[in-house]
Amino acid sequence: MLKACSYCGGIHEGECPHKPKRNYKQEHANASDSRRKERKFRSSVEWQDCRRYILDRDKHLCRLCLHEDNYISVGQRLDVHHIEPLHEAWKKRTDEKNLITLCKMHHYKADHGEYKREYLKKIISTPPTIK
Repeated sequence: MLKACSYCGGIHEGECPHKPKRNYKQEHANASDSRRKERKFRSSVEWQDCRRYILDRDKHLCRLCLHEDNYISVGQRLDVHHIEPLHEAWKKRTDEKNLITLCKMHHYKADHGEYKREYLKKIISTPPTIK
């Protein structure tokens, strides 16, 4: 299907050859020290073990799907979300009271402030149960 291209203004099929390519090496080189520190932490054994523990604690369920909709998300990739972000609360990076299991949709919403931190902390204060 032919489409108008937002990069070159022409009309063509597929990806435009004029589309700028991302330079990942440059992006990594320009990352701040705190961003590098976060990236290194996310690939650490410490984080992988903590992440596994939180997923087990939450029974591999999105806590918001369960809490708000009494819905069990099956087959979705789950994330472990830092309620207080790493760049604001580095010392709480593995604190189980600062971590919650979320599906991709709820993780996106939590990252963009659609859920208050106090609300997320309240949810994790009780074990996951199906009503």
